[in-house]
Amino acid sequence: MTNAARLIIVGCGHMGLAIVRGLLGVPPHRDIVVVETSAERRAVLSAYGGFTIASELEIAEGDFVVLAIPPQVFGAFADAQRHRFTPRTPVLSVMAGLTSRAIATALGTSEVVRAIPNTPSEVFEGMSVYFAEAAVSPRTIAQSDELLRAIGKAFRVGAEELVDDATAICGGGPAFVSYIVDAFCQFATSCGFTEAAGREMAVQVFGGTATLIAESGKPPMQLCREVMTPNGTTERGIAAFDAADLKKSVLAALTASALRSRELASMSAGVRVGETDG
Repeated sequence: MTNAARLIIVGCGHMGLAIVRGLLGVPPHRDIVVVETSAERRAVLSAYGGFTIASELEIAEGDFVVLAIPPQVFGAFADAQRHRFTPRTPVLSVMAGLTSRAIATALGTSEVVRAIPNTPSEVFEGMSVYFAEAAVSPRTIAQSDELLRAIGKAFRVGAEELVDDATAICGGGPAFVSYIVDAFCQFATSCGFTEAAGREMAVQVFGGTATLIAESGKPPMQLCREVMTPNGTTERGIAAFDAADLKKSVLAALTASALRSRELASMSAGVRVGETDG
């Protein structure tokens, strides 16, 4: 971390652990402290090496804080920990639905960057979108950008509402894609392939297609049409998708996810220290 004494990650569930494991695999090696209140979770984390595990939050000058706790408990966290933050403590939040302004007000620091990374960060293939108010220092923004790019790709948006949309695309995206990959795996096993063979085929098809889209620069639907020969097998499958209105269903899922993020953000705008959105 650029000029930071320590990187403190508060909360180490799936997202927090993905960030930690991603950062451990790339230089420069950072002094990482994971703060986890659950004794059971601390026991699980002890199996990993390369970072310090603590049960209580302590912040020293120069530390950079990542908030990876569930958004529903943030109000209680802020109520208990606000006194540890200074007006210039740098904070990167990866909590869905909580606005940067609500976090800054609750913690008493103006140095808040709000981001939505995703679980592929664990294998350095994350996609993060982040927002920072104009008052946030260039140093805090640079530190946030460096951290997020260490675990994948990242870019800054100028409107915080876009983070809610990115929550659907990037944050929920791995779950949505995994849901569809699972359908491919189920079809493979129903045809007689082993689970291992079905998984290998499905994963390679999705990973290879993503690489093809990225490297060819072609629009996804152009690549789709290039595979569809008239009256062929792929055309028949796409026709089944269209008959089921699959694209409309996917768009509806993304819209619902983004809307929920906006609802949480709206709730957080009125949350005072000590309150949660329930």
